[in-house]
Amino acid sequence: MVAKPKPQAPWGEYVPFVGPMTVEQFEVFPTEEGWLYELHQGRLIAMPAPGNRHGKIQTRFILALGNYLMNTNQAVLNSTSCFNLPMPNNTEELLCPDISYVEPSREKTMPQRGSYPVGAPDLVIEIASPGDTHPELAAKCAVYLRAGVRLIWVAWPNSRTIEIWRPGSLTAPSTILSEGDMLDGEQIVLGFQCAVAALFAE
Repeated sequence: MVAKPKPQAPWGEYVPFVGPMTVEQFEVFPTEEGWLYELHQGRLIAMPAPGNRHGKIQTRFILALGNYLMNTNQAVLNSTSCFNLPMPNNTEELLCPDISYVEPSREKTMPQRGSYPVGAPDLVIEIASPGDTHPELAAKCAVYLRAGVRLIWVAWPNSRTIEIWRPGSLTAPSTILSEGDMLDGEQIVLGFQCAVAALFAE
């Protein structure tokens, strides 16, 4: 008998021998050290924990954007926090962006399901790992946008570029910034600007 090919996860890897699960089952699932987990269409996805370069870029984003938010008396950033995302087809995803931001007025009213807020953050920041591909992160951005995320920044360390994803563009970024450009908070984080080069500085 010919073995059936394993289903390909849109990003990361499906955890083998684990069937569909609910958000409540995800919350108590015994995780393995060195891996991060998300829930996509009821299937558990595993991703290697980020490396040193990833962590440094994440810290630069947090310092630049987080300090701006604190100095302007806005909400605090979330770092690798999970969100329960209700989808238009009455399913749900549980995704954990590297960094996220929820406008203060929304954050106060977001319901909780277990440990996770229910609803989409306003801004999501993802930092590509060495094994990530553009189609994989495009698939993830499409999920975020369908769930209601209003702005996504995807940082690619190797090319030192940042993709800007906005609602209405589910298959390709609407803008790609390089080191000579400025990153802008647009209508989500009014007044925030940062040189792209500063986020990738060695």
